[in-house]
Amino acid sequence: MIKLLCLCLAVPLIALATPLGAQNTTPPTPPVISRTGKGQIVGAVIDSLNGRYLSGADVVIEGGRAALETDSLGRFKVDSLAPGTYKVRVFHALLDTLGINLLTQPFHVGPDSSSVVILAVPSAMTLVHLSCRQSGPYGESAVIGHVSDPETLQPVARAEVSIAWTEIDITKELGLRRTPHLMFDSTDASGAFKICGLPNAMEATLQARRGSAITAEIPISLGERPVELLARTVLLSPANSGSKSGNATVSGTVTLEGARTNAGTRVELVGTDIAAMTNEKGEFTMRNLPSGTKLLLARHLGFVVQSVAVDLSSRETQRVTIRLTKFLEMMDPVLVTARRTAALDKVGFNQRRKTGLGFYIGPERLEDTHPIFLTDILRQVPGLRVSYGIHGDVVTSSRGVTNGCVEYYLDDAPYTEMNPGDVNRFVTAREVVAVEVYEGPTTPAQYVRAGAICTTVVLWTRLRIRG
Repeated sequence: MIKLLCLCLAVPLIALATPLGAQNTTPPTPPVISRTGKGQIVGAVIDSLNGRYLSGADVVIEGGRAALETDSLGRFKVDSLAPGTYKVRVFHALLDTLGINLLTQPFHVGPDSSSVVILAVPSAMTLVHLSCRQSGPYGESAVIGHVSDPETLQPVARAEVSIAWTEIDITKELGLRRTPHLMFDSTDASGAFKICGLPNAMEATLQARRGSAITAEIPISLGERPVELLARTVLLSPANSGSKSGNATVSGTVTLEGARTNAGTRVELVGTDIAAMTNEKGEFTMRNLPSGTKLLLARHLGFVVQSVAVDLSSRETQRVTIRLTKFLEMMDPVLVTARRTAALDKVGFNQRRKTGLGFYIGPERLEDTHPIFLTDILRQVPGLRVSYGIHGDVVTSSRGVTNGCVEYYLDDAPYTEMNPGDVNRFVTAREVVAVEVYEGPTTPAQYVRAGAICTTVVLWTRLRIRG
């Protein structure tokens, strides 16, 4: 006997049936049951939120003491069950982030029978309506999730979670209008947050903060469906955000589009001086990292810089896969120029340039000079010298600094050369949008490092100044 059960998910205090036909999938086909007096349960778990099967989910058969994991198509099967009443429960990181339970009602499995069970995570529209109740000022989409301690996995209450984005409009009547937006929520006792009323088709950054502890600015995006939902767990370490080391480890692979070898890519942890180089296979490992949600950057000459958020903890080594595509030069339309201007406003470049306390090179000058290497740009800066070294062009300062030292900040994060003169290998002139150079007391406080007094070069690239 074969029994088909289209069973429901359980949300706190609410149960929703998920029609099988709406999932655009075929129920698992049960095999022929031999007459042993035993029964079986076969099924599948569907992720309606992201339009795919939920693979790698833990499935527990309550009443049968059986536990297993769904395959790449979300399928599972349990054999040799004694006749009786059972429930199927699903565990997965996505469900934890959403704060929902996936559990069937009790059902009976008879002798020599097969029960087919379909479970589904609800759609974005359903989850948004349950979480937000009503539309907000900018749209009907939302970002929800939890903030947790990276080491204990305990919830972090009273953390401030923010989403920032810039809306750009160009009209004949008003010209260019840049409108920055920032929305907040605070986590509850369970570490949960929800930011509702967001627009769809949005590029933004997500960040969590509590006291001096702060995460990286995590790039996020919402699609173009009328209602979008993004679910994200954020790891916020209670340690001061200035911590540059810890016990976390990350390893991974960087592949280069169309390249004969994957060696020579620089992978760096934003906000620290920690960096690693990939081997021939594109593999790298970084150890002694601070815990929390951080940002990795991968750079290789001639390829587009890529960033990836990573949740670091000493509990386990994180693995990432990054793919770099070839850099293609494109003509900048008016809208791209407007977006770059807005982005430079946001990071404070334009405001600092008005003070005249440093030396500044903006996008307009870079477009006129057509530099090939980064050092071609820095040759334009009074007081900087460029000389040849065994690892490439070495930049030093002729001003009154310690040993002619030059310190770099790349997209607001410290950048340290792995070997003197290798900066040209990882930062191309075509990536650079704007440059700031400061000497001694004119250096803004956020670009002053403890120790030697050096000339400070602040570089802004297309990764941060999008257009």
